[in-house]
Amino acid sequence: MNTAKRIRRIELLIHRFDNGGSVTRSSIERVLGATGLSRLDTEWMNEKSSRNYKPKEIVEYSERIRRGLIYYALGDKQSLKGDGYKARKSFHKAESILENAVEYLREVVSTDSSLRLWIDRDVGFGIEVELCPVGIPRPVWSTSNYKSQCSLPKVTKRDLAREMLQTELEKLVGREPLELVNLGFGTKRSFDISSFSGFKF
Repeated sequence: MNTAKRIRRIELLIHRFDNGGSVTRSSIERVLGATGLSRLDTEWMNEKSSRNYKPKEIVEYSERIRRGLIYYALGDKQSLKGDGYKARKSFHKAESILENAVEYLREVVSTDSSLRLWIDRDVGFGIEVELCPVGIPRPVWSTSNYKSQCSLPKVTKRDLAREMLQTELEKLVGREPLELVNLGFGTKRSFDISSFSGFKF
């Protein structure tokens, strides 16, 4: 397949990805080759494996807020029983532990900004944090109903495939003379896209 034709086919596949269409493995292999398809499979396996990884700093933070929330739950029970004195002590203890946990989190995030990706909300210095089950920042793997729903989305295999196609397209465009690149992008051609279906990522 010549370079101009590869450019047009890659453009078509990217267009289908962007519009929610299905793309076959064979169509990807035609433009990236068997090596490219194998690399896609490897990157996808690595991505899935990485989801089991949890930074030790965020695990430590999670354990700290867990201790604080235990005292908060105890305070709720004591309050329901009418023991206001014990409830206030438990709430005070909970807030103290949660405050220390947030301070710890801010310190580790300021040292390593990539850790921010593992928390469900911003925790920068100067941002007010409610020291309660609703307001406390949660790890992105938390199953709590109070976890913010604005967590970063997971990378999908479609995302990886599109990124690889885009990278290959940029390499090809940079390699070709201007008039050939314009031919690849500007000439309207009719493709039988019925074969570009049946494989879902």
